[in-house]
Amino acid sequence: MNFNNIFDKIVSNIIVYTSYTLMIFTWYYLFYNFGNDINFLLFYFPFGIIILAFLFFGNRIIIGFLLSYISFFFVLKNYNLYLPFNNFFVISASHLFCVPLILFVLQKFNITVGAGEKYRLDKTNIYHVLLITFLSTIVLGTLLISTSILHEDRGGFLKFIIGHFLGGAILIISMKLLVKLPTICKNFIKSS
Repeated sequence: MNFNNIFDKIVSNIIVYTSYTLMIFTWYYLFYNFGNDINFLLFYFPFGIIILAFLFFGNRIIIGFLLSYISFFFVLKNYNLYLPFNNFFVISASHLFCVPLILFVLQKFNITVGAGEKYRLDKTNIYHVLLITFLSTIVLGTLLISTSILHEDRGGFLKFIIGHFLGGAILIISMKLLVKLPTICKNFIKSS
């Protein structure tokens, strides 16, 4: 490995660690800790960071996610706060495997994911990213069912899975709008 490759991996993991850790703590303190914790599971925004990180950085960012989960776990335990999910490590592992698994399955069906016209799924196209988010949510639900962490409350599980899709989709759409906002404002000013 050359120096640029190692530097790229380190910087990618730092970016993912920082953005995911900030997003999960923000979600925890603003939404989960808000009082209606089950209702706000419908908007699990950190799932959007997981989708975007794997799409744009690939599998090399797993260490950043692992460090983020470990940090989150120890901060909550040290301050006697409650973990947002039962079986936190099983769900964390499911988060780490759902997106790479769907990308692997798409590749096996010769559906390429990348940037540009030569790819069937363009990772810069919002509709394609939302499709990958939906498929990753299905894989996440399948992984969670297969690890037998379902409770008798099936409504809570359904809220959990729907929340990952809604939160991830809302975050991704918001980020896309935020990136497009200067262009929209510039075009609006020119047309006025």
